[in-house]
Amino acid sequence: MTGREIKKDIKLIALDLDGTTFNSQKEITPHTCEVISNIIEKGVVVVPATGRPKALIPEQLFNIEGIRYILTSNGASITDLKTEKPVYEALMEIEHLSETVDILKTKNLHLEFFYDGNIYCDESAKASSKRILEKYPNLKMMMGRTIFLKDLYQRFHKDPFPIEKLNLFFEDPEVKKQVIEEFRWKDWWDITSAVPENLEIVSKEAQKGKTLLKLADLLGIKQEETMAIGDSGNDLNMLSAVGTAVAMENALPEVKEISDFITKSNDEDGVAYAIQTMVSRN
Repeated sequence: MTGREIKKDIKLIALDLDGTTFNSQKEITPHTCEVISNIIEKGVVVVPATGRPKALIPEQLFNIEGIRYILTSNGASITDLKTEKPVYEALMEIEHLSETVDILKTKNLHLEFFYDGNIYCDESAKASSKRILEKYPNLKMMMGRTIFLKDLYQRFHKDPFPIEKLNLFFEDPEVKKQVIEEFRWKDWWDITSAVPENLEIVSKEAQKGKTLLKLADLLGIKQEETMAIGDSGNDLNMLSAVGTAVAMENALPEVKEISDFITKSNDEDGVAYAIQTMVSRN
């Protein structure tokens, strides 16, 4: 592992899920669960921080006793699991939202609406969903539990509502490049990517880092007492925001570059190793 192995007084740890807390089999190992449970018992707040909506968070994570808050949809929402209510939301602004949806509808892509912890698609998206899952079976967990609604686009245009995130999947990488280029000049949203076949569009206020520090402030925790662990592009602003940034061994080069410490991979209990190595309460 690289980086300085110095124990720190950490009071809040944010954990990305895919490629970080979950291994390649999309599971949390018993050892990682045990380490997370132990550090929570010692008073550290552990916050799953993911691009997924609440409906797509595996039950295995909720079974870890002591996890109270979850950060979802790339920072668009933080939910208090004790009350089942949001403690903070940064939803997409109505302004520009209809125009954005109109632009995306003309592209060869699969469009999902994240709203109220669930995933919604127009019925017309069933065919693209099937094709993408056949081509990229690794996306099954990211595209599961979709609620298909008839005339969703018409409903949305008739009565637009602020949503957590627009989630896009691409069959053709060239279309992804086109979308990035088109919205780069508009500067309306924050656009990130969790996997090569995906783009995630959210409010500029809905960043994992900003939202995480909002929660820390609500809990009376200082920025220097926060730590985050991640692996992909949508973790960059979170890692930049916290006091201690940890990259997985399997992380993207740009994630490793901004991190204070590089832990083991997600198939080697890298989250557990980082907590045991870096947090002084162990």
